[in-house]
Amino acid sequence: MTLLETYSELPEPLWNKRLAVEYRLMQERDPPLFDIVDGDLTHYTGVIVGSGYYEGGYFKVEIKIPRAYPYVPPDVVWHTRIWHPNFTDEVPARICESIFKDDWRPGLYLVNIIEALQNLLANPNPDDPLNSIAAYEMKYRPDVFLNRVRYYIQLYATPEKLFEKKLKWRI
Repeated sequence: MTLLETYSELPEPLWNKRLAVEYRLMQERDPPLFDIVDGDLTHYTGVIVGSGYYEGGYFKVEIKIPRAYPYVPPDVVWHTRIWHPNFTDEVPARICESIFKDDWRPGLYLVNIIEALQNLLANPNPDDPLNSIAAYEMKYRPDVFLNRVRYYIQLYATPEKLFEKKLKWRI
């Protein structure tokens, strides 16, 4: 029996308390780059600031908390096109990160998701790829990989691109 089969939802008072804790933790980040959408504590949008190969990139991310949370992970939607071995080359991108699937635990928080995404940008893993071409370039043609990463940042991940569409993104 899986954890989800054992516990499907927190009781309403505990659910509301968990959502309040998540919101507080998100606001305590320095700087707080994520906020709720339209007052809904189960829906966040924000920005992951790139590091490592992705330095200078600003990536739009949306997090939706399902009612079965924290027994199931939140839904993470990566809205910015990225050249990365662990992301698909599409919008929205799929992300190869075990914390979103097999390694999720109810004791994790949304800030852990953001930290995992930041870590994935700082430390791409070409040995577990969703984008096999990016993985190949990273391992065997690092100059080509870096040039393509820089090109994608310039094309898709600048601060100006964050506000190009009429969405409620906050920096």
